[in-house]
Amino acid sequence: MTDLVLGIICVLYGVFTVIARIIKPEMFSKLERMKEAYGEKAGYAIHLVSYSLIPIGTGAYLLYRYFISQE
Repeated sequence: MTDLVLGIICVLYGVFTVIARIIKPEMFSKLERMKEAYGEKAGYAIHLVSYSLIPIGTGAYLLYRYFISQE
């Protein structure tokens, strides 16, 4: 049950950050700091991976684990 709840939360968070990044990028204060520290492209890529792709991947894995264990 924990895998299900955490998986849903992770996926929703990741999807939210992807949508928010498109609609209202000024919402992400750490994004600007990362761009200053690592450069425009690298800072954006690091932020995208760490705040969107990793949560979606983790959530998908947890959901997969939950549904596989139900069989």
